[in-house]
Amino acid sequence: MNISSIVVSTLPENSDEVIRLLKEGDFCEFHHYEDGKIIVTIEGDDVSEEIGKLHLIEETPNVISASMVYSFCEDELEAEKEKLQKFGDFPEWLNDENLDAKDIKYSGNLRNQGL
Repeated sequence: MNISSIVVSTLPENSDEVIRLLKEGDFCEFHHYEDGKIIVTIEGDDVSEEIGKLHLIEETPNVISASMVYSFCEDELEAEKEKLQKFGDFPEWLNDENLDAKDIKYSGNLRNQGL
């Protein structure tokens, strides 16, 4: 499940109508309005579904723009965790809270960096 926040811009004189249309549509949830900016969230099973909903918001009459501000992809997070686990253990020094970042010499690969 993915969830994203969208900032929708409209002229203040059109805000009531845009909010009404967004609330009537079955593609987003209204949260807040202030000075021509409307905050909504969208949910989807994947990024494609979310993009489709973003396009529906953009096509709403009197919407000037709709920008995805924050996106959380639960499934993608799990997939990335699985990828990391396949690589095995990471060097202990990566978890050393006393290590000064200036002492890390990065050469494109954090493995086998004997500090």
